[in-house]
Amino acid sequence: MAEVTFHPLHPWALLPEKPKAGRAEARAERDAYQDSFRYLRIPRLPADCPPWVLGQELGWALRSPLTLTMRPLEDIGLAVPDAEDPQQVGRRLGGQRMFQRGKDWIATGDASWLHLGDYRTATGGWEGMFIPNGQGTVEWRLGFAAHVPPGTFLMVMPPPGPHTPGLSVPLGVIPAKAVNAMAERGGMSIAVQPDHPVPIHRGQEIARIVLLHPDSLRATAHTLPTASATTPSPAAGEAHKAPEAPNAPEGSP
Repeated sequence: MAEVTFHPLHPWALLPEKPKAGRAEARAERDAYQDSFRYLRIPRLPADCPPWVLGQELGWALRSPLTLTMRPLEDIGLAVPDAEDPQQVGRRLGGQRMFQRGKDWIATGDASWLHLGDYRTATGGWEGMFIPNGQGTVEWRLGFAAHVPPGTFLMVMPPPGPHTPGLSVPLGVIPAKAVNAMAERGGMSIAVQPDHPVPIHRGQEIARIVLLHPDSLRATAHTLPTASATTPSPAAGEAHKAPEAPNAPEGSP
């Protein structure tokens, strides 16, 4: 059986949790209706449907490590010439805040909420939990490291239940080598995109991660023809059937 391990890198981190479908609570509510109310019933219970339960309990839930309100980002990618100061470029462009990503920069307007997640590192300095990622998305560092078996993949997806209104989680698949290397680069991070001001609370599920076998990405599908395309209809069979000879009279040769 494949094993996945999580360990915190900072005291504020919340490790991923295995979700539970809450079948006992759902059945208790159904039984209470049946025992106590004249008309009200729950005729079909999702918790009694195995596919639904498996979907709800798939993977591990990623939870927000803090409470804050996220706001949409208006950003633009920029190149800063070697002879120019990035902060002066930002001021020249109307007070844009500048964030370096690789060789280039991402400039944003009012992004003060990003600094609400600044946290203390082991060396005593400050690190940003939220980093602009381009095209309105934000890299969210969650403060823990994950280790998955070599050759597998980790899929990041929105929660299967009701999503947080206003917060999008782009679907992504990360190979094991990249997941395991995150431990040396600040830990696990995901991309999110706030579409409008959205309050987030500590402990709230924000995304789901699922371990994928390599066959999940290598699988191929084949389309088979329908039965009507491969099996002749009875009418067609009758049309191609040789006519039977008429009954010969008795005594004829």
